[in-house]
Amino acid sequence: MALLKQGYFIPESGTVHGGHHPLVRKLCGQELRDHQQSAALQFARALAETPCEAVVVSSEALHTLLRNGHYAAVFFNRIEELNLEPKLVLFPRNQSQSINSRYAEVVKNFQCSESFEAFVQGNIRRPGLGYSPLIELASVFHADLIPCPFTVETVMRGVVPEFLRAIGVDTSPFSDTYVRRNQSVGPFTVSVARHLLRSILSRGKQLKWLQAERCKKRLIAYLQERGLTDTGYCGLTTPLARHIEREWWSDNDAFAQRVWGRPWSEIFAADIRREFRPNDLEMSEPDEHTKRRLCQTVREMTATMEEIMRDPALAVDPAWNDLQQRSG
Repeated sequence: MALLKQGYFIPESGTVHGGHHPLVRKLCGQELRDHQQSAALQFARALAETPCEAVVVSSEALHTLLRNGHYAAVFFNRIEELNLEPKLVLFPRNQSQSINSRYAEVVKNFQCSESFEAFVQGNIRRPGLGYSPLIELASVFHADLIPCPFTVETVMRGVVPEFLRAIGVDTSPFSDTYVRRNQSVGPFTVSVARHLLRSILSRGKQLKWLQAERCKKRLIAYLQERGLTDTGYCGLTTPLARHIEREWWSDNDAFAQRVWGRPWSEIFAADIRREFRPNDLEMSEPDEHTKRRLCQTVREMTATMEEIMRDPALAVDPAWNDLQQRSG
């Protein structure tokens, strides 16, 4: 409501955990579950009924979706039909920290069971880690690109005030803008999820999206109930971080010079200078207490996973339930 008073409308339709993920997927032309199919229609109606100067749609899914030419064309065509002028607020991040964060996320989401080292080798040149193509994307579809560095300082200050300033909102009326959603999990959570998914895959089974979502929710609830929730996963070593940064040095510097007129190494100086010590339980031997706790958690959660896998309602075949398609 406070943002609406300043002329910024944030739609309630198509939101999940604070993000407009179903809405942007629908705007990009993806198939959704039945109860989410009307997200774009509801958005259009709310937009027509709400006096505002701008509308804010936020979803990390757009970062991947807009790199697909078809999805990008559908999305921007729909934005034009709604008589909106697109502005893309982008938070580029140093690739070492980005890969580390992504690994913890995909493991938590039961999308990946490989080791961190193997994940890095398979993803170090993943197109989604580069930012230069987004300059061309914005140009092709006549969208303003607003890049905001996501640095270690951004993490400390909180991304919300940075975003509000980027879109021209006066932050003074907001007493508390430090909000963190989907906080990164820690090494214990990563290890449990990885063990569980490996067990499922070893039996020749593949998870559907609904199954993976249910597995994640049940695991997070289990850990919370037993006081086992942790944060701050790190699989990086300092030499590995430097190797990742060298892989992206040229592309990063070209991007930074074009959008900020300064070198990447200057803007991300604190991130590039960081030293890392991995806490991954496959890379750093846990103590006996942690080992016993890990074995007990995996054993007790295995029965829950089996129950989820037996539920036919979670194993339906529509495209929206394809885990690999949704994860990009």
